[in-house]
Amino acid sequence: MPPGNRAARLRAQARVQDMLQSQLEVARAQAEGWRNFLATATALLAAVLVLKGRENVADLPADFRYAVVACTACGLLALLASAFAVASAAHGTPGQALVYADGAALLRWESAEVRRIGRLVARARLLAVAGVLATAAAVLLTWTAPTSDAAPALVTVHTPDGAVCGELVGTDRTGVTVRVQGRGPDGKDTLRRLEWGAGALSASPAESC
Repeated sequence: MPPGNRAARLRAQARVQDMLQSQLEVARAQAEGWRNFLATATALLAAVLVLKGRENVADLPADFRYAVVACTACGLLALLASAFAVASAAHGTPGQALVYADGAALLRWESAEVRRIGRLVARARLLAVAGVLATAAAVLLTWTAPTSDAAPALVTVHTPDGAVCGELVGTDRTGVTVRVQGRGPDGKDTLRRLEWGAGALSASPAESC
């Protein structure tokens, strides 16, 4: 074998050995990079999306409100699980140690650790994407959901002929206007204007009519 080819093969073999020995460090560095990316993505999500969502979800209809809560909870859990996975990949398992290990055991542990880090980083990536999408979906729901209609204010007006209960339409110094349900022709609602004094003695809120 020519001396030049032999020297090239020796250099290549030395590089392979160096790469094999540095696999664990490379995997740790990749995990650190993904951990930094996850922290940045989570901060951007909080600053850009969450802070611009609707402030009060209590005004949303019940279905939209439950969907927003579910998406937010799933997004938070996914991001927490992603952060835990990438931290475990970057720093290893607490308390893990090789006791009375020989060279072969060390090589087997490094190989297994590299595979474990790869699985954790892949899992963290999927969980981070799922968490961001779930949280973004919750914010989009708050933007697009209609507001729930407020319950009409009911009032009982006491008159010389008895009590009149209905939805309060308006009131002023001269009287009160009430929408009475199902009292008109064909069962339709009717508006009644009751003047203070002769037509209306007093009015009070009512829970139901």
